[in-house]
Amino acid sequence: MSSIVESIEAEALRIIEEAKKKAQLIIEEARIKAREILEDKSYLREIEKYRLEVEEKLRREVERIIKEAEAQANSIKQNCSKKIEALAKKIASIVAGIEIE
Repeated sequence: MSSIVESIEAEALRIIEEAKKKAQLIIEEARIKAREILEDKSYLREIEKYRLEVEEKLRREVERIIKEAEAQANSIKQNCSKKIEALAKKIASIVAGIEIE
């Protein structure tokens, strides 16, 4: 049974790590684009302001993705925990020969 819980926890961690990797990729792509834009010195102030706005939007999006992944992982853990508990009670009932609530 602990292997099921470990499997669930591993899946939850995988989802979170995947979300973090996606977020890092988005941020890195934004930085690369911002660097390209900043090479045009004539609009430096305006571009810097835009870059900061984009990075802030991306930061919020990253937070949203991570929160979503964590919520999804927690939902999976809770759902599986209930199933494991029900299965454990059923097995205990069979072994004990009585119904366990």
